Amino acid sequence: MNGAPTAQLAAACARFGFDLSGVTVVGAYNPLVDEAFRLPGRDDSAVLVIGNTSALWPKLTEFVRSSSTPLADPVDFYSEQSIESAVRSTIPADMVIDLRFAHEPPPRRIAIQRLAQVAGLAWLSPSHLCIHHEFGPWIALRAAIVLDHRPEAVGTPAQPTCDCAAHCLPAFERALAAGVPDGRAQLEKTWELWLAARDACRVGRKHRYSDEQILYHYTGARPIAWL
Repeated sequence: MNGAPTAQLAAACARFGFDLSGVTVVGAYNPLVDEAFRLPGRDDSAVLVIGNTSALWPKLTEFVRSSSTPLADPVDFYSEQSIESAVRSTIPADMVIDLRFAHEPPPRRIAIQRLAQVAGLAWLSPSHLCIHHEFGPWIALRAAIVLDHRPEAVGTPAQPTCDCAAHCLPAFERALAAGVPDGRAQLEKTWELWLAARDACRVGRKHRYSDEQILYHYTGARPIAWL
């Protein structure tokens, strides 16, 4: 295998539109979370955290348009298909300890926001937004891949990137006062308040998602290009 396995895998995921990644080890993450959220592997086993910016959207749109059957959740389905394919094409099967997706329910759920912070990918802010130093809150976290491999280098835990108390935190508190959505129907009534919290962040404004991507993520409204 030429080059670091984590770098090869990150590059393979990026070709599908998952253009953000960070590296840490199991032993840096597990002590920070409850047992139910811990990852398998040795303390020095590599963990690659995969995410995306708006770079995912054209790749996802192309995938949906080429699909022969309707997809209940195109983002989750595409994430699983693509990242699993990237793993198979770059990493020997006996090196893969686990692959977990952010959308998986217990008992496979992970604290992926905390994991991303430990890996240096994004800072977990008081407003519960993950803030990337360049793209701000306009990112999504998709998967964690644990490898039987000691990484050559790991990320430094992400540090605060902005003053949330003066910007996104007040907007977050207004959204919270309206009630935490317990499903899509309730979110459709308050989504603009939650979007306002994201919009209030001063970091990464030029990387804001397109209107159609925002509408899909917050309301489930599918773009015309998908139909």
